[in-house]
Amino acid sequence: FIRPHYWSHEHRFEKQRLSTSQPLVAPGSREARERDALRHFGIDPVYETSNTTLLASFITEMGKTKSRVETKLTTKTQRRLGKAIRRAKMMGILPQLSNPRIAPRQSQRLVLPKPS
Repeated sequence: FIRPHYWSHEHRFEKQRLSTSQPLVAPGSREARERDALRHFGIDPVYETSNTTLLASFITEMGKTKSRVETKLTTKTQRRLGKAIRRAKMMGILPQLSNPRIAPRQSQRLVLPKPS
């Protein structure tokens, strides 16, 4: 539909706003190789299945694996990280539906005083 304000001077000659949000595209291979910390330190995520601290940094609050856009890993490392996270969840090391860093800690048993 054509609206009347489309013909106003302000609307016709206003500058286009630039997008300030992050791109929804994963980094290129060169950039990913430079920014991939796991690759830089020679860490293979598949062998770090029991390392919950490492894996938890690549999991969202809901327990889903973060995308390459967020992690900035290479394609190979991202695949192997996903495999490690799935294995850890199946072994019961990581919770299925939450991030272990955010999950509430289990409270200690309440000890009642003995009746006298």
